[in-house]
Amino acid sequence: MISGSNTKRAPHPARRSSLVLVALAAVTAVVAAACSNGSTTKAAGRPAAAQSAASIAPVKAYVGLFKDNAVAVLDTGTKHVIKTIPVPVGPHGMVITPDGRVVYVSSDGASTVSVIDTTTDAVKANIEVGTTPHGLALTPDAKTVLVAGFGTNQLSFIDVATNAVSGSVPVPSPHNLAITPDGRRAYVASQVQGSAALVMVDLTSRSVVGRVALDKVPRALSFSPDGKQLYFTEAGASAVQVLDPTTNTVVDQIPVGASPHHPLFVGSGQTALVVVQGPGQLAVVDTVSKAVTSVPVGQMPHWIALSTDGGFAYVTNENSNDVSVISVDNKKVIATVPVGNGPRKIVIQPGPITPPTTRG
Repeated sequence: MISGSNTKRAPHPARRSSLVLVALAAVTAVVAAACSNGSTTKAAGRPAAAQSAASIAPVKAYVGLFKDNAVAVLDTGTKHVIKTIPVPVGPHGMVITPDGRVVYVSSDGASTVSVIDTTTDAVKANIEVGTTPHGLALTPDAKTVLVAGFGTNQLSFIDVATNAVSGSVPVPSPHNLAITPDGRRAYVASQVQGSAALVMVDLTSRSVVGRVALDKVPRALSFSPDGKQLYFTEAGASAVQVLDPTTNTVVDQIPVGASPHHPLFVGSGQTALVVVQGPGQLAVVDTVSKAVTSVPVGQMPHWIALSTDGGFAYVTNENSNDVSVISVDNKKVIATVPVGNGPRKIVIQPGPITPPTTRG
């Protein structure tokens, strides 16, 4: 095929001159714009790499302030609270989605679970779940939030896609809960006086499939990453209980101090952390040797959240109104951050956390 340009006559000389002038003007405009942009960047003194780094959003922690009816937003880089989000009375349970974009907060003085958008740090929905919702847990596929309804005597299910309740299972006085790593079962701390137990719920059939009777009221619980051990604590005890989920029997007890509360495994599970409320300590447990190292924190420590790499533990201290930041490897507090009144649960977005240069 012959190109159409070969069949056209050459432009008239005057017309050609006009075209050349137009082209030169266009080139001049492009060059001027480029120079203008370059001078602006230089004047700002901010190379592209620095601008890109500065635009990276901080990794944030979210702390439920039980006495303030609010959630504190903590910048983990600066170690300062950057915002406080009002929520209904008595924020208690908290979970965060794996992408760090949504936080769910139960309010046990109300009947709702609040949904916080972490981009705007504002509540975008309040889900009615019934009176006195306590602990929350997110299934491993991040599709469902489980709500321990202490006042309704049921375990409710929230569909993350719709933020609507999709069902419930009767469980007496549920408090906190933990989900097996394979997502098949939830173990729920049932705090019925005189009939305390861990209640097992099949998450596929959404039915109770068993219970482990206890002589003391269960408090908080956590599975090892391989799912072979469940650590849980009891009111009035001074040791962490170790349950074998295969036989559903307690196979060990690890003394950690008076009134242990939240246990949490680190990394592959060779280390576990436990808040010990009596002396105000974080117990660092070697899960193989059962050796325990105690790290002093604040008054009445309540909950633990870990950085993505497991290098830092954030511990809420309910009576001293602050959060202790602990280097897990060094077993030392590296920062203490005031956050507000009555901090209980805490969650952290995924991402790298910069340690402070000094303790503050």
